[in-house]
Amino acid sequence: MEDIAASLKISKKTLYEFFKSKKELLLASMEYKFPQLLQKNSKVVRCMPNPLTAMVFCAVENIRFWSSFSDAFVQQAKSVAELNEFSGQIKAELDELMNTMLSRCVSGGYLKEEDSKRLVSVFMDNLRNFNELKNPDVFPSQLCFNIVITILGGLCTQRGKKVLDELKDNYN
Repeated sequence: MEDIAASLKISKKTLYEFFKSKKELLLASMEYKFPQLLQKNSKVVRCMPNPLTAMVFCAVENIRFWSSFSDAFVQQAKSVAELNEFSGQIKAELDELMNTMLSRCVSGGYLKEEDSKRLVSVFMDNLRNFNELKNPDVFPSQLCFNIVITILGGLCTQRGKKVLDELKDNYN
């Protein structure tokens, strides 16, 4: 609480006027942040010209999201049962969205069917737990983009590789 108060340039006492406990602060933070991530991902899916492009930008957004939390915050959050339940619901919604995009990528001829679902699932699960992602200075947007493009590049069909090449040309 001291670190949070200091970063907000307020006293710890003032912080406790808004949030009675660490648990309350953690819950409020996640109840605010998780729906934002879902909303951003849903918007990306609706706005992108194809499911592969949507998958790339959702993955980049997810990397940026998870990197915004400090290790201390994540450790404290894991100890709050209500938060684990809430985050489990959000994770299920994100997984459903990613699986839908993945299915569309395969059926649209952008990704190879074999192993794509398993590999993307492993990538997304590891992304949520990757400790080095906890510092946004370590993984700026360009690097996030390059990681995602590299991983998906190995799963792409010729059609998918063309989309990724266009994205690389436009993003750089």
